[in-house]
Amino acid sequence: MSDLQSKLYRAYCYDSVRKDLSNDIIRAASDEEAIAKANAANCGTKCELWEGNRLVMQLESRAA
Repeated sequence: MSDLQSKLYRAYCYDSVRKDLSNDIIRAASDEEAIAKANAANCGTKCELWEGNRLVMQLESRAA
């Protein structure tokens, strides 16, 4: 995938008390690809996926 075809997303992952644990950049061609990559990272109990100022999705850990 070239940089021209991809978008930058940011994944903010939190623990159960919403303390910021990580702030990772994800490069993906679509929302679906970014969601899959965020799910694969499996960090924290909750993750918010953003593209710029647009909230794409809130993800919950399977272990939560």
